[in-house]
Order: sequence, then structure tokens, then C-alpha cells
Amino acid sequence: MSDRTLRYLIAAVIAMLLVFHIGNLIAAAFGAAWGAVSAVAVAAVSLLSARLARTGGRSSFWFLLPTLLFTIVPTAIMVWRAITADTGILQRLVDLLPFLVGFVGPIALLFLVYYELRKRGRSG
Repeated sequence: MSDRTLRYLIAAVIAMLLVFHIGNLIAAAFGAAWGAVSAVAVAAVSLLSARLARTGGRSSFWFLLPTLLFTIVPTAIMVWRAITADTGILQRLVDLLPFLVGFVGPIALLFLVYYELRKRGRSG
């Protein structure tokens, strides 16, 4: 597979993780219908930002901005919920662990691989 194909696959996986997590977060807070609407909205924004990034040439600002926004906001919400919970510190960490391992960690690793592939494509 070429580096370009790998970058597209990684961007698609990042978008799928974002769509799933934002939809899941909104569904838990407001119900399934709003979760579905938010998942569609996140998917649309991700596709639009990917198209803008593609037309922008080497700049990945349009890919990075919504991805970071859709990563930072849920992270802040989850951390806020854990901090304000009426439980001990150990229970708070246990509550945050699935979120960190299942969402924040994979997104961070995928970003790292994506930018390494972009760097390799620019130098090669």
C-alpha cells in the first residue's frame, strides 16, 4: 500500500472513532435520536474538513481543527464528569480508564502515524 492510501485509511479510522464517540456521548446525555443526529453531523463535518484539507494541498489545518475539537470537547466532558462525581479518586480513575484506552489513546496514536506518513510523503 502506498503512503497516501495509508493516510486516507488512518483519516477514515479517526473519523469513525470520532463519529462513534460523539454519537455515544450525546446519546447518553440526550437520548438516541440526538445521538444519531450528532453522529451524522460529526460525519458531515469530518468529510467536509477532509475535502477542504485535500484542496488545501500540503496544509492539514482543515483536517486537524475539527478532529482536535471533536477530541478535546469529549475529553473535557468526561474529565469533568469524573472530577465532579461523588466517588473516591480510585473510582474516578477506573471510570476514566476505558475512555482513555478506547478513545484518547487510539486517536493520539493514529495522529502520530498520520503525521509521520505526511512527513515521509513530503520528504520523498
